[in-house]
Amino acid sequence: MIEYVCTACPFQADSLEELQRHSLETGHVGICKSEAPPAGGKLTKRLVVAQGVTLTALGASVWACTYLYAKWQGAEAENAYLKSPSGAGRNLKSHDKSRDKE
Repeated sequence: MIEYVCTACPFQADSLEELQRHSLETGHVGICKSEAPPAGGKLTKRLVVAQGVTLTALGASVWACTYLYAKWQGAEAENAYLKSPSGAGRNLKSHDKSRDKE
């Protein structure tokens, strides 16, 4: 019965001595089969769920950054217009002058 498996390759061993020999020859690390996570078990499902949550959060972050960058660009353009000679400052001054005449 196979009790030990290599974590780096498909090597399997019945005894600890075989696993140690394989480890010394290859530099791989082996573990007891009872300690290995089952293939396709809860761990895999949790990793898939965690990956989905991470990708969703990443997508939301990218969208938020894009949205905020667009808002910033719009505010910067509006600020440049307000500071320009033909911008709102000039229009407000001319409006004040016409109001003073009344």
